Amino acid sequence: MKTLRTGLVAATASLAVVLAGCGGSDERTTEDGLQVVTVAYTPIYSVGALQLGIDQGFFEDEGLRIELQQVANPPSGIAAVAGDEVDFNYTPSIPFVNAIANGVQLEIVGAADGYDEGTKASVEADPSLALQHDDSGVVAAKGSGIERAADLEGKTVSVPARGAQLEVTIAAAVKADGGDPAKIDWITLDFPSAVSSLQAGRIDAAGLVVPFIAQGEQAGGTLVLSPGLEFFDDGAVGLWVTSASLATAEPAVVKSFQAAVERTNEYAAAHIEEAQQAAATVLKTDLAVVQTGSVPSFPATVDPADVQSVIERMKELGYLKKDIDAASLVFGG
Repeated sequence: MKTLRTGLVAATASLAVVLAGCGGSDERTTEDGLQVVTVAYTPIYSVGALQLGIDQGFFEDEGLRIELQQVANPPSGIAAVAGDEVDFNYTPSIPFVNAIANGVQLEIVGAADGYDEGTKASVEADPSLALQHDDSGVVAAKGSGIERAADLEGKTVSVPARGAQLEVTIAAAVKADGGDPAKIDWITLDFPSAVSSLQAGRIDAAGLVVPFIAQGEQAGGTLVLSPGLEFFDDGAVGLWVTSASLATAEPAVVKSFQAAVERTNEYAAAHIEEAQQAAATVLKTDLAVVQTGSVPSFPATVDPADVQSVIERMKELGYLKKDIDAASLVFGG
């Protein structure tokens, strides 16, 4: 299997032909004085909150005009931002840690999603509450015989990227349930393809996120596992990141984006229905599908401890071989 660094280089090369390059401040300034910044995202709930912030004018208030660019998966987005093909990118914390471990120079700018304070404790007290909070899940195909995490051993399970958020959290859940994640037949599929493959019976289960979990259930699958809350602590899980080169060359732009994200998340947290509607619009899906998923959380800022806990768990599971100091990776920290 290719290393992450090799994959990032290849992804950067392919993305370069479709994503607009990022110029300096003079090149990015519009006639009305706004700074154009490009933001890569995968089709998940959190981009709805970002769109809501755009609609509310929070980014223009900070002098920014946002151009969204969809990418296939988090590693592709990391490749784009690391190669300065886009300015900012959404990434779950696990792909971010993988990239840092492989020498990619990134900085955390803000939180994209996560869990409210006290969520983990409430779910530990009542595991049935996980479905109300976890935006990730494993949907098993009809007739697969999968009813719990350990049943994934020996099965074909799709994830959007190898060694990334869903694989690591699912593997942790399988191991905790007495199964062997090394015996899972992992395959890589984007979320729409995974739903189609579930329906066609080409895979046994799929690692999905909202709103694709609901689509998987509509296709005849059954949600059998919510691995996120078993793995993460309260706080930020998804991150907005930029390249170290942009943070050095244009810190004012990065600071403006950071401030707008904080305002966006504070507003989205207080206006969940609006955030859901924005997500439905960006993801081109029915609002009802979005609303069947977990209730989202949008932390205003990133506590380095949120990322450090992920680093330590990845080391315990064997997905990470080196020490990383999360506090040194937060822009302005």
